[in-house]
Amino acid sequence: MRLLYWSLLIGVAGIISPAHAQMSANSPSVAEGVRAFGDRLGPDVVKGVTELYKPLHEAASKEGVTVTKDIAYGSGERQKLDLYVPSNLPAGAKVPVLVFAHGGGFVRGDKKDVAHFGVYFAQHGIVTALINYTYAPQASFPSGGEDVGKAVAWLREHPEAHPGNVGSIFVSGNSAGATHAATYGFLTSAGKPDDGVRGLILISIPTADAEDLAQQDKVYYGEDASKYPGMSIIHHVADRKLPIFLAVGENDMPSIQRQNKRLVDALFARDCKLPNYKTALGHNHISIIEHFGTADESLGPDILEFIRENAGT
Repeated sequence: MRLLYWSLLIGVAGIISPAHAQMSANSPSVAEGVRAFGDRLGPDVVKGVTELYKPLHEAASKEGVTVTKDIAYGSGERQKLDLYVPSNLPAGAKVPVLVFAHGGGFVRGDKKDVAHFGVYFAQHGIVTALINYTYAPQASFPSGGEDVGKAVAWLREHPEAHPGNVGSIFVSGNSAGATHAATYGFLTSAGKPDDGVRGLILISIPTADAEDLAQQDKVYYGEDASKYPGMSIIHHVADRKLPIFLAVGENDMPSIQRQNKRLVDALFARDCKLPNYKTALGHNHISIIEHFGTADESLGPDILEFIRENAGT
């Protein structure tokens, strides 16, 4: 009888597992629609997944957030950020700051495409700056990391513009934006005065190992393979030892899975322990960022906890 009880319990748990429940929290059709694309990435996947989530983002509450758009953090045309600020903080309160760089294969994308990400974190009490950066081929490695650094510097130099604690900044990005965040965190900021950055949050980083580039990414890295080792994040993780949170989708492309495996190995070699790592079950390269701000909380609570643990406040 006891064996039958546990068999039934395990069977039910398999049907309504927390991971399945998370992704299906919006509706089974969204989860099924995302899974149907498998681990591919192409224009049809980008369009299809964003269309699945568009009505959810439109219906989501935007209350409790003040947004200021297109603040120049540098002199370049695309060096602008949108600032999402919690509007219901107590007077004088200082909260963590999150800087986020969008994806787009180094050549496309825009901060407006991830507005739901800014709203989500601001609604959870975090000042969030969504940044644009200069595209390749006008920009080349490590300019994305330098743009992130300029955004961090602007936030630190303009404390009157937001209630963020400039000694508690987290740098993040998805896809190409994750590469730019990591480039700043491990390379372009290494050895410089304290910038207030307390952690990195990298979602589906595509090029941690530049010696394993996809052909299309060479528009940013260039064609000179002799330079790739020095451009590889995995060779610089010891240059600045920041806490790190990594995330991939269960159905991220095989190249993304491989790149993250190499970054995990490098961080394990550095720290003799595994980094904070989360696989967003059921998600792909697009839905892993589209699901923020919906009923699906596959990653949000984990990132919020990572920020809380490392904020130093």
